[in-house]
Amino acid sequence: MSLVAGPTDFTQVPAAGRHPRPARRSTGRATSDLGEGVMATDDCVRAWEGAYRYYGRMWELTARAPQGDPAAAREMAAASRAVAAAWRAIQAATPLPWWTLAALHSAAAAFDEQAQKYDEDSKNPTPPQDR
Repeated sequence: MSLVAGPTDFTQVPAAGRHPRPARRSTGRATSDLGEGVMATDDCVRAWEGAYRYYGRMWELTARAPQGDPAAAREMAAASRAVAAAWRAIQAATPLPWWTLAALHSAAAAFDEQAQKYDEDSKNPTPPQDR
């Protein structure tokens, strides 16, 4: 059992009656959602979405790779660093309450830690287990 949730682990959660968000116009600046809260810049959102899509693809490829595959570990390290950088970009570019900034910092730190683990795994591959 893994304590790390993969990107597809959340797709099975029902939407709880929520409707999808309407598409937003690109303004290139932080916008307000009708006074309901501050939103990240459109550029930051696109960067985060791209980084997380890359992370999801690498997660799926790594799941199919042999255990201890150093190339798969390098790919997951790069993907994890990309997501951490995207979280930091949102943190730096968006005026948010302190507690939200702390959550963004924590998310970035978690992906950095994961990247470091994958970097170590790529340098010290685990031999495949005998079946």
